[in-house]
Formats: sequence, C-alpha cells, structure tokens
Amino acid sequence: MDPFGVLGSTAAKIGADILTAAMLSLWNAGLWILKVVLELEDHVLTPNLAEDGPLGRLYQTTFWLALALVGIFMVVQIIIALARRDGRTVGQLVVGVVQFGFVWFAWIGYGVTVVAACGGLTRALMDTLLHTTTWAGWTAWKPFTVTDITDTATAVILGLLGLLMWLAAIGHALVLLARTAALFVLAATSPIAASGLVVDFGRSWFWRSLRWFHAAALTPPLMVLCLGIGVQIASGVALGGESDALASIGSAFVGIVLICTSTFAPMALFKLFAFVDPGSTSGASLRAGLTAAGGISGLLSGGGT
Repeated sequence: MDPFGVLGSTAAKIGADILTAAMLSLWNAGLWILKVVLELEDHVLTPNLAEDGPLGRLYQTTFWLALALVGIFMVVQIIIALARRDGRTVGQLVVGVVQFGFVWFAWIGYGVTVVAACGGLTRALMDTLLHTTTWAGWTAWKPFTVTDITDTATAVILGLLGLLMWLAAIGHALVLLARTAALFVLAATSPIAASGLVVDFGRSWFWRSLRWFHAAALTPPLMVLCLGIGVQIASGVALGGESDALASIGSAFVGIVLICTSTFAPMALFKLFAFVDPGSTSGASLRAGLTAAGGISGLLSGGGT
C-alpha cells in the first residue's frame, strides 16, 4: 500500500470539500442577499400617493404653481397666435386648457389607482410564479451544504452564479428605491408638467412624465415576471431537475441572467409606452391610425375596415 498515494488522495478530497463548501457559501450568500433586498419591496410596493399621505403639503404647492404657470403660458400662447394669425394655435390653447383641467381634478385619484392596480398585479404574479403573496414568505431555495452537492464542478458553477446573484440584488435594490422616489417626484410634479399642454413648446412635458410614471408603476410586475421565470429554471440546478450536467449549468445561467435582466424593466417599459407621447414616432403612428379609423368610436365599430 502506497502511503503517499493515500495521503495525496486524502488531501485532494479535503481540498475538493473545502472548495465545494466555499462555492456553496457564495451561492447561499447570493440567494440570501437577494431575498433580503426583495423583501424591501413589501414595504415600497404601493407607495402612498394620496392627498393624506406624505405628498399632501407638496401637492398644495405644485398644484398652485401649475395653475400660475398655466396663466403665464396662456398669455404666451395668445401672443404666438396673434403673431402667426392662425386658428391652430388657438385650438391648441383651448385643448391644452381642457387637458390641464382634467389633470388638475383627476390626477391624484388616477395615480393612486394605477399604483394600487400594479401592486395587486404584482402580488397575483407572485402567487402564480413564486407561490406566495409577500417576499417575506418566499422560500424558493434552501441553503445547500457539501452533503447536498457532492460534485465540485457544479459547486464552482453555483459559486460563480452566486456572485452574479449579488449583482442582481444590488440592481434590484437600486431599481426599487429609484422607482419609489420616481413615483413620488412624478406624482407631485406632473401637474406642473401638464401646464405645458397649453403652449406649443411644452406639450411634450406632460406626456413624457406620464410615460415615466407608468413605467415606474409597472416595474414590479415585470420584475416579478422575469424573476419568476428565472426561479423556475434555476431551482432545478441543485435539485437535479436536469439529468445532464451541462444542461443544468446552462439552465442555471439562463435563470440568473433573467433575474439580472429584470433590473432593466423601467427602461423597457419606457420604450413600450412610447405611444403615449404624441411627439414620438409611435405616438404619431397611433394617432394617425386612430384618425384613419374614424377615432375611438370608429375603431370600436370597425369603421376603418
């Protein structure tokens, strides 16, 4: 019996066990930090935008400031109409005043309704994809030890993916905090942006603000959708959901990438809502299509066919 061979085999096994334990620690740490970050979403999922909330006093300032700006812009638009001597500018003034009046009276209720609806949609997606309605109750994975994962190569891959999970956690934290702050700022300043509706050079202010508001409101549902898909794929790695090792590693990589990809949800939604802005190509195409169909009533009645 070769004592050096036995010693070498023992040392190799100990080294493999240490490496496996270290890699699994990275994986478990990544899952833990991601769960901690996502639990914060329970508290910021539906920010209070109502008049009796933290924005109550700020609404008083921004709404009256918006009204003052409307008065100034009306004078500017009248001067422009007199200089151009056309009725289109006057028509824009009348339409802008009506639009601003709608925002003035309905904006807070509309914003609260949209945010509450997005919160309900998020919890419904969580119930379907993650089998829970709160992040605190999410138990998609359990901590793994060297007794659960015996293959060193799989443990190394899981460790590297755990590092990537840290990036996902940081991204989610930044997105959630930025989303909450953006909703507060946009809800408070949208009436000011709406004052630009009465003048030609300020028409895009409100529509761009409206695009960002809807993108921020719908960010959690899209993030949960991406995360749920990633969880369903990645959870099969350590649980033996794939028979082939390479296929398991590939599934894990795809799942973690989907989790990281969900952090780009706000930008994707902003692009998706491009049709809201009349100044964008999508907005112009939408309005041209509605005009060709005879407006909303013509579209619903099939008048464009």
